[in-house]
Amino acid sequence: MDKKEAIFQHTLLLIHQNGFHGTPMSQIAQRSGVAIGTIYHHFESKDELILALFKYCRGLITEYIFKDNHPDIDFKTRFFSIWLNFVEFYIKHPESLSFMDQFYSSPYLQRVLIEETMCGEDSVSRFLKEGIDLGFIRNADVNIISTVFIGTAVSTVKRHLHGLHRFNQESFRHIIEIIWDGIKK
Repeated sequence: MDKKEAIFQHTLLLIHQNGFHGTPMSQIAQRSGVAIGTIYHHFESKDELILALFKYCRGLITEYIFKDNHPDIDFKTRFFSIWLNFVEFYIKHPESLSFMDQFYSSPYLQRVLIEETMCGEDSVSRFLKEGIDLGFIRNADVNIISTVFIGTAVSTVKRHLHGLHRFNQESFRHIIEIIWDGIKK
């Protein structure tokens, strides 16, 4: 693992445990096994580190959830696979879920929105828009469909991780069937 990767991984864990404000740069350096100057070599400030960490996490999540997404597979199978991969990723990486949750509830989100339009241009929205354009998904605002798709995945993971309900593969498939039945054309 290179130094930047170590910084990202340990920052994720520390933010998961202590939140944004409870995670000082000195602690990140100590846990990452790097000098604090090394962090400042890669990132001008803690804010820049958090913004870079968001892009890093989003990249990991996107790569994982779309790993089985091949255009030669029927759309419904791809839809199910992407949702199930989304759930699986967050169950395996609760620190990423915690980070993204905190990020989307913070002023950092506004800084990202200035740089890029997230709603309608992220990978999940593009995939769902493809389903609308191809006639597999009902013609509705992609932001609404994306909210249903992502919101149910995140909610399912949280219920599972917090022990409110222990889902298994069968229950995950049942959830995605309900979602599909609600949005299919």
